[in-house]
Amino acid sequence: MFKFLKKKNKNFKAIINSSMYKIDVKSGQNLLSAALLQGIPWPHKCRVGSCGTCKCIVLKGTIKPEIDFANVLNAEQLKSGYVLACKTALKSDIAVIVKIIK
Repeated sequence: MFKFLKKKNKNFKAIINSSMYKIDVKSGQNLLSAALLQGIPWPHKCRVGSCGTCKCIVLKGTIKPEIDFANVLNAEQLKSGYVLACKTALKSDIAVIVKIIK
């Protein structure tokens, strides 16, 4: 019969603000949700990719955008490596910079 290949669920690490925080991001989880669940005071408003409040800069690693970031971020932000954390799935371990809420 047929053998179906099962995709392995892979968890990744996110280093935030030069090791200020290190979090685990589960397969299928977006960066913002993972950060909030682990107590990171990440700025956010809508959580659906329309406000831009959760934006961060990806310094290292590979992500999978869940929407077209150009609908919210301008060309300069995109060129600088900004993404929306609420609509970012990880494809590898990453390092990001975000302005943390105090």
